[in-house]
Amino acid sequence: MDIMVIPFHDWRKSEKEGFRTRDVHFIRALANHKFSNRLLVINRPITKLELVYKGFKKQLRGNIVLKAGKCTLTQVDTNIFVADYYSQDVIGQAAHRFKWFINAYNEDGYKDFIYNACSYLQFDNAKLLTQNIFAYKLALSLSATNKVFDAWDNFLKFPGYSHLKKDLQLGYAEMSREIASWTTNSNENINFYKQNFKVKNIDLLKNGVKTDFAEGQFILPQDLLSIKKPWIGFGGKISYLMDSELINYISADNPDSSFIFVGQILDKRVYQKIIKRKNVFFLGDKKYDMYANYVKSFDICIVPYNVKNKQHGGDSMKAYEYLLAKKKVVGTNGNGLEDLKDYIYVEDTPENFSAQLKTLDNQKIELPIEQHSWLSKAQTLLCILDK
Repeated sequence: MDIMVIPFHDWRKSEKEGFRTRDVHFIRALANHKFSNRLLVINRPITKLELVYKGFKKQLRGNIVLKAGKCTLTQVDTNIFVADYYSQDVIGQAAHRFKWFINAYNEDGYKDFIYNACSYLQFDNAKLLTQNIFAYKLALSLSATNKVFDAWDNFLKFPGYSHLKKDLQLGYAEMSREIASWTTNSNENINFYKQNFKVKNIDLLKNGVKTDFAEGQFILPQDLLSIKKPWIGFGGKISYLMDSELINYISADNPDSSFIFVGQILDKRVYQKIIKRKNVFFLGDKKYDMYANYVKSFDICIVPYNVKNKQHGGDSMKAYEYLLAKKKVVGTNGNGLEDLKDYIYVEDTPENFSAQLKTLDNQKIELPIEQHSWLSKAQTLLCILDK
């Protein structure tokens, strides 16, 4: 089948940092599935402001096959085409930030180009997968033989979007009325969407893992050499999800272990709350292909996330990557980790969490990788799209 996809992240982000997010993992898995034909990825509108701020290149990697005004269609892989819109509305994006995307996606010029791209690609019976609540107006206006909304993380629980609560609530409500098939990555989200937006048909589609994540030649990262072992590592964004009090407890309770954090610092307030003891190291963000070497180097991997009302009902991709690298994994009870309790240590107190870090002994069974591969998740998604 031919599939239109509206991901959350800009394709440029993946080109720069590596293809590591749920949306692009699905795109690449769908592109490699035998039941898929071609994918038209509808990229986030962008202005010069964002290009400069994030250090992105204007031109996507690949060959431009169609162009009209400020819109281009680029073939980035054998069967993946990316529609891109370079907007001149720098002032609008600067003033409204994320709210700007809601209308920018839906601008007539971009919609017309998307239809022209579908005509060029001969997408006569295309399906639509949207993974972006900010593009709800566009998703509802596009014609498709079936539409699926992958409502992965619940954006109404993200503090950074609290000022857009009414806009997001309207988007979820509109999507609930107009798109019958939903997917999400946690049972908590399923309950939330059913209770708050009367969603009737929603499937649990948890995150997967890139099966070759831990393959390839191992290269010991140079910035680990000066750090004392054992290495207790976290690979991911420093965001509001992180339990700074738990991190401070375990770093104090395990003074002979080194706590290593690899990833972007998104929430400076959380970062500032983490005590920078001599055994706590922040190594910054790493390209996705290099990040695997850090995971393979760690002695124990952790997911020290908030629980109860402070969690967001997500499903940690890093946990699957840790398990693929055959690491002992210790996490908190929430954010979907409880579903992995056969494979990881899920602890509900700082004391129990810390106790698991004092030994490398791992009595948990191995994760059946093929059942959790992105390709297997894509198979499930294709069945939903084909209903």
